Amino acid sequence: MLSTVVSLLLTCEELQMKLSVLLTDEEGERFCAYCTEKGHKKSTLIVRLIREHLDREAFAAQRPLFPAAPRGVASKADARRTKRTGDARE
Repeated sequence: MLSTVVSLLLTCEELQMKLSVLLTDEEGERFCAYCTEKGHKKSTLIVRLIREHLDREAFAAQRPLFPAAPRGVASKADARRTKRTGDARE
């Protein structure tokens, strides 16, 4: 039976991701006991375990080739078009 749910908030640069981890009663009790005994916060330990696993696997996510500009930031093409035509987009 899956009764223990561990929720955490991960921060990846400016992206925040919420995860829910489903554990069996036995796994949940074991995990909670470990965290209590060692003085770990559950979410902090899960983040560390994920990071260590990805490092051990030498996994690195590929950065997007054309990252989206943050909201409210005009691209160079928009700036040239505005300068050339006087057309300001909202």
